[in-house]
Amino acid sequence: MKTGVPLKVRIDGQIEDIDCVSDAADFLQRWPLERRGHVYRSALNACSAAIAAQISESDAMKVFTGFARVADILVAEGGSATTLEARTVQSRMPKQGRQIPK
Repeated sequence: MKTGVPLKVRIDGQIEDIDCVSDAADFLQRWPLERRGHVYRSALNACSAAIAAQISESDAMKVFTGFARVADILVAEGGSATTLEARTVQSRMPKQGRQIPK
């Protein structure tokens, strides 16, 4: 089932559209073995669960999107991969009322 607007990821300089959970699962199967950690496994498990109709495709795509952010391969609408540096400084500031660690 297509999710509407494709999610764009960049790997090896190529941008790939992820249109549905099966696309996400196929992408994860090609992910380098040395880069497969717990976030990867969560995304793969979510895709597998959605394919088996155990969770919604929407929830699986949210998990895959989180994986893409953590792996730093998510492409912003402007065409560039999102990075921590691209986020605003304000988003990295402590919430009001919290103490900054010394």
